[in-house]
This record gives sequence, C-alpha cells and structure tokens, in this order.
Amino acid sequence: MLNNYITPLIERLASGDISLMNAKLAQQVYERRRIAQCVVEYFRVAQSNENILLGAKTRYYHAIAALLKNPDYRRILLYLPLADLKDAPDFFREAYLGAWYNLLHVQDVRENFYEGDAFEVDARPEGKMERIVKCVHLVPWLIEAGYLNYRDLTNILNIGIDNEVLIRSFANTLSFISDRRLLLAHEIKVLHDMTAMVPQRKRIAPLFTSEKRHRWLKARKNHFTEQVLLTPNAMLMGPFSANLPALARDFEKVQSELEPQDIAIVGGSRLKGYGVLDSDLDVFSLKRLEGSKEMCAGSPHAAHLYFDSIWIGGDGVTDLLEVAIRKAEAYCGALDRRRSIERLEIDLLQYRLLHKGYQRFMRGYNSLAKGYPNLDGDCPFYDEGYRKIATELFAKYVFIPQLL
Repeated sequence: MLNNYITPLIERLASGDISLMNAKLAQQVYERRRIAQCVVEYFRVAQSNENILLGAKTRYYHAIAALLKNPDYRRILLYLPLADLKDAPDFFREAYLGAWYNLLHVQDVRENFYEGDAFEVDARPEGKMERIVKCVHLVPWLIEAGYLNYRDLTNILNIGIDNEVLIRSFANTLSFISDRRLLLAHEIKVLHDMTAMVPQRKRIAPLFTSEKRHRWLKARKNHFTEQVLLTPNAMLMGPFSANLPALARDFEKVQSELEPQDIAIVGGSRLKGYGVLDSDLDVFSLKRLEGSKEMCAGSPHAAHLYFDSIWIGGDGVTDLLEVAIRKAEAYCGALDRRRSIERLEIDLLQYRLLHKGYQRFMRGYNSLAKGYPNLDGDCPFYDEGYRKIATELFAKYVFIPQLL
C-alpha cells in the first residue's frame, strides 16, 4: 500500500489550504479559490432554472474579469468558451479587450496550440520554432460578438505594420471572416491588401526525424484514439488525485525502489486522467532535479513538476510536505514567476490535453474552425467542450501566489 506521499500542490492551493505556504499568501489563496468556485458553479449549474443560471453567470463574468485584469493570469482569455463572449456585460467586455490588446505583444509557439509537433532542439532549422500571436486567431469571434470592428482591425494593422508574426496571424483569419461574411467585401479586401506584404506561412520541416519522433508520428496518424484509457471515468478538470486508485500499483512500485531518504516526483497523462494502458509514467528524482540548473526548484522550465505532480518519499523521509512547500515557495518570489505560471498553463492545458488527451478521452471533438488550416482549425482548441475544461483548469490550478 502506498504511504508517505502528498497530492499535487495545485490541488492544495485550490482547496484553500493556506498552511501550504507563508500565511501572508492567505488572501491570494482564498481569493483565487473564490474565483475558481464561481467558474465551476457556472459550468455545473442547472440550465433549467433561469434565475439560478443568471446569478451564476453574473458571478462567472466577474470572476473571469478579475483574472483578465491581472497581468499574471490574462492568458485565460485564450481558452474561454467563445459562446460566453456574446451578450456579456460591459465590465467583462472592457476587461477582455484590455487583456486582448496586451496579448497582441505576446508570441507563442504555434504548435503548442495545435498538435504539439515541436522538434528536438537540434532538429529545428536555425534553432527556431514557428511563432504566432494566438489571440489574433480569435478575431472572427470577437467581430461576431461586437468586440472589434473593421476600424479597430485597420488601426492594429497600421500600428503593427513591422511585426511580421502579428500581420501573418491576422492574415490567417481572413478566409474564415470572408466565408462567414463577418465584414463587408470591400473591408476584407482592404485587410487582405494590408497583410499581403507578409510572406505566406511555410510550415517548418525538421532537419531530421528521430526514432522518438517517428513513433510520435505513427501515434498521431492513428489520432491517439485507438488505445484503451486507463481511467475512462476520470474528471479531466481535476482533482487529479482522484485517479490514484487506478495507479496504485505503479506508485507502489516507484516507492519500493526508493532509498530511505529519496523523494520522487511523479506526473504525466496517466495522473491527469487521459493516459492509456501503455502510457509512460513520468518519474523524476528530486535529488537529480536539484542538481540541474534547468530543472531545480525556481526554474520556470520545471514549475509543472513541483506543482502538478504526486510527491512520494522513501521510508526515511519524515518531512515530505515541508520539503514540497519549501520547493514551491521558490516560485512565489521569483523574478520570472510569470514564465513559471505559463509553464503550468502549457502542462495542464496544452501538453497533453489539447494535443491528444481531449480527443482521446472524448473520442473526437467539434472544432468551430474545422476546415480552416490557416487557423489550425482541425484540433480541439476551438471545441467548446475543451474550452470549458481548459477554463476550469486554468481558474483552479494555473496559479502561483506572489510574495508580497
């Protein structure tokens, strides 16, 4: 039987466990819990009672607006259900647009929002990956909901005329806007002319195909759906500790191989609920992590390991929770804390939920942009079901308190 372990720290924060860290962080923890509860309530509320639904929806808009106004968490905008943009109250629209305009300056790895086809570092041409301003891909829905108009778009394009990634991101949306007749024909022509000077997208090919990539391509060809889920009744939006019974033997095996003073950190798709029978269990030795500049506590590259994983201690470890708290606190005061928060977002919402987990678990998806490759529409990113799960995960778990 598994003993001497603790559940993911993000779950403790989400539950309002302020004993996790310095008491000065209590207000932030409680406020974030309140926000998350408003989101969960709205997604769970009985749709048949209009009064209950109206109250829950109002609280939802206020909760999301609070996140949108916080520079650390405005990226939740990328995942919000698109249907909720329509008929939203003015205070929400103002918060949304404020966050959206700020995200125009942020360039993401394009594949992070598609299939996750990121090449090994030495296989990337010139060591680079394709970039995109992802919030721009939401422009068609913002036009439809009345957040943006033709004049807004021309102003943005004029100001960002030297930003090739931004201009190309706008160009990606034009065929969708045209087909849906969201703007007048002459307006679309002007926008097309304003973006035509930027070379069309050319997908980057890897310099070589490794054996690992070859296996990944084979799995992708099968759409990741032909395998048996380990926890078919899992809650993809957490808590992940609920999936522990199905993984008991694996965790017991990990623990049995530890030296008395060793600590292991264990995560992966199996813990998050969309792993299959032959999915790998991601196991890391805390001692080895601490010996790496890239993976030690406080490094944004490793934030997901310290917050999103199960901690397992050997028989001689008597202060496992204290150790986990100490490592997590390294992120609360870090100068690059926002990068660490984004790493939690990537781990929880993109790798591997967006890339294969959601479609594997749901046996498909209903993309609102399917058939538009320029928008990378053939993926769950535009599926309202995925977006609800992603929004809930973000509200609950993409959170690192800040030392005041």
